[in-house]
Amino acid sequence: MENFKDYTILYIEDDEGVRTINSRFLNRMFYKLYEACDGKEGLELYEKHQPDIILTDINMPKLNGLELAKKIRQTDKDTKIIISTAFSDKDYLLEAIELNLEKYIIKPLTSRNLLPVLTKVVETLEKTKEKKIYLDKNFYFDNTTSLFYVDEKVLDLTKKELLFLKLLVLNKNRLVNYKEIEQYVWEEEPMSLNSLRTNIGFLRKKIPFNCIKNISNMGYKLSLEKKL
Repeated sequence: MENFKDYTILYIEDDEGVRTINSRFLNRMFYKLYEACDGKEGLELYEKHQPDIILTDINMPKLNGLELAKKIRQTDKDTKIIISTAFSDKDYLLEAIELNLEKYIIKPLTSRNLLPVLTKVVETLEKTKEKKIYLDKNFYFDNTTSLFYVDEKVLDLTKKELLFLKLLVLNKNRLVNYKEIEQYVWEEEPMSLNSLRTNIGFLRKKIPFNCIKNISNMGYKLSLEKKL
């Protein structure tokens, strides 16, 4: 279950009551939850955030779940898509197979029918992600141990330093905003900018080169273009 916290999920459901209930469950499990009330909004959120997993209803206004999946599959063959529906329809099922969807779940969604599917999807994602992410020739993050290494020796970091640097590495192609840092690194604690800067200051002294770039008033990102 801990590995769920490394992934993001987009949940699309037009029934507000159902969406609210299931969102509470998903929000506790995943690093980040994005919610949409119809297929059109879901597509916009997908394009903006590129979530690892999409859980979508079939029958929705503006754009149904299968139409949404077809649009995504035109350019993206890898994002894990799970379809939920109130009806068992063989035609839908055949289309779902053709679209390389992970699962076709009959509503109502419960932990009993949803958790095994999500667990299997996350296990697949774990197997396919990079085992080692190099920041430099002798400086890398090992996904199997969730530790950083310099010259094949474990880098001695505090929990917050480790989680912060891991968050940047796992999102190496984008900016990580302050809210995301607070949720992932500080977990249930409130985060102040002073405490964040203090932790980063100590972290910079431990790593081989400064790969942490601040984007003023927005957040931080990994910077590997040059050693500062």
